[in-house]
Amino acid sequence: MANVRKRFDCLEAGCDFSAEAASEEELVTAVQAHVVDAHQSFELEEFILAGAVEVTVVPEEHTQPPRRR
Repeated sequence: MANVRKRFDCLEAGCDFSAEAASEEELVTAVQAHVVDAHQSFELEEFILAGAVEVTVVPEEHTQPPRRR
């Protein structure tokens, strides 16, 4: 069964930070902490959520081909 999560990629030039979380609240918390720590700035919750994308996480047992017998 797949799991849908939210991901936000930092938009600061040269920054490769990406946060992924199961809830919007967790995502906002992670991104705001990063922006303060890495960029000495602040990002609005509305901006974070507007820039977030849904990602589907497939459990590992569903990504491997069946074993041959």
